Amino acid sequence: MQEIADLIGAEAERAEPAARTRGGELAGAGAVQLVRFSPALVTAEVDDGAACVEFRVVDGVLRRHCSCPEGRAGAFCAHCVATAQSVRMRTDRKDSPGASSATASERTVRTAS
Repeated sequence: MQEIADLIGAEAERAEPAARTRGGELAGAGAVQLVRFSPALVTAEVDDGAACVEFRVVDGVLRRHCSCPEGRAGAFCAHCVATAQSVRMRTDRKDSPGASSATASERTVRTAS
């Protein structure tokens, strides 16, 4: 099974150009807070209209949800793209030389609201 970061990244590459552009802006501005990050679940809050994004792998299939109107309509919206880019940045940092390896429980991040 592919890791969730790879599945999310592949979906983000197929997003509409406007969503990719806006998502990149949001990620670059630090508007994404990863609330939970584990091998089968990513949840995030995106400060652009207080959108909530969830990616979940179920039986090897990526399921997603965003609370914004576009996301609820089924689009891979800018918030999903921003979350995907934040996940990629996090996994790239973790995979870089000198990074310590963490267990699955250590990769799960929870923040207080």
